Amino acid sequence: MEPVVGLDVAKGASVVQAFLGRNEPYGILESFTHEGSGFERLGELLDELKVLSGREPVIILEATGHYHRGLVSYLIRKEYRHFIINPLQSKRARNTQLRKVKKRRCRCMALGRHVLSG
Repeated sequence: MEPVVGLDVAKGASVVQAFLGRNEPYGILESFTHEGSGFERLGELLDELKVLSGREPVIILEATGHYHRGLVSYLIRKEYRHFIINPLQSKRARNTQLRKVKKRRCRCMALGRHVLSG
């Protein structure tokens, strides 16, 4: 199974959580800004995942108006495989959990787990 990266995008910054497999989070939740240095840190994380797993990571993010556009352009430029999902789908997936997910930091984990669960 390829590694999955869940991104919760907001104005000016995003929170990221990587997974090597189902219920196998990699590293800690990390925040990065939507500028050159932040995107480079994301690129470093994606390269680490590729080296560790031997497979190209898949990035999952919600459509967030115009906030995700800069990030998506970076992902396209660097040729990373990514999927933009509808926020309603993401919310529906979070609502299947027993506990309510409210914090931004937890949303990126929920995105990654949603994809890994099938």
